[in-house]
Amino acid sequence: MSPAEFLSIIESGEAALDERIDAAHALARFGDPRIGAPDRVPIPAGPFASGDPPRAVRLAEYQMDRFPVTVAAFARFIDEGGYAERRFWSEEGWTWRSDGSIVKPRFWGEPQWEAYLVANHPVVGVSFFEAEAYAASVGARLPTEAEWEKAARGTDGRKYPWGNEWRDDACGMRGVGPRTTVPIGLFARGASPYGVRDMVGCVWQWCVDPFRGWHREGGDHAAGDDADPAVEPGATRRTTCGGAWNTLQWSVTCLGRNGYPGSARFSNLGFRCVTTLRSPWRGTTLGTPTPSGVPPLRVFRSGSQRLRRGTGDDSGARRR
Repeated sequence: MSPAEFLSIIESGEAALDERIDAAHALARFGDPRIGAPDRVPIPAGPFASGDPPRAVRLAEYQMDRFPVTVAAFARFIDEGGYAERRFWSEEGWTWRSDGSIVKPRFWGEPQWEAYLVANHPVVGVSFFEAEAYAASVGARLPTEAEWEKAARGTDGRKYPWGNEWRDDACGMRGVGPRTTVPIGLFARGASPYGVRDMVGCVWQWCVDPFRGWHREGGDHAAGDDADPAVEPGATRRTTCGGAWNTLQWSVTCLGRNGYPGSARFSNLGFRCVTTLRSPWRGTTLGTPTPSGVPPLRVFRSGSQRLRRGTGDDSGARRR
């Protein structure tokens, strides 16, 4: 079969999930055309209904990766020396990387975890700092929680990317598919209103926001001072969104969120990137240092397609 035929099966509304997975793995061996240059979806400027109960939040225009960052894309970052490029790393991230002698994702290269890191699977086992550095290397950044939420649900406050009612075969989670990540783009029925894919399920996705926890009633409280990054780099929790392959149905919504230490490197943690003309911090142009210490950005190119392997651990989840 040709790559176009494999893609047709992957995008099919009729093919069974196992058949789509097999087609995607075959496409990875041929060379998946979806994992080359970044494919970003424009998200228009304007307000959207955020949270529950909803409130109007206005965002500038930005572009978000159609799919989570893949194993193949992250392998290029490694092969081109991204772990050694100081300018890609925040101050805290560089300290964490240096103190731990980190040069690759967690368990990268261990055969027992090869099912997770096929070329067209979302990369996992990467900390917030590694995700942040990768994003800087391709001239992008991690999304804010609000940017992630708008890309997932559009402007009408829907519960799921596809609408307000549950839809079978729209995302990967516990009980749907294997107990691992799956290739990108398997769930055409789960696309967001803007056409962004895999926003819920498969992997929790890092956002830049510090995690603010939950009230018992489901609301957020102010960020706490439960860790001092100057003493313990990576201890401050960061927000992740969207649920994962090992979480239940209640977590795979546009409001599903969790908090992990920035140093967490689990098998259910991934990310995607965004770009804007201006950063989310007022007065800061993309490519200049931000309050988090992210250094100037540049495009990071390589033709390398070598596969790597890695993993992390399962972890719990909460909803707001």
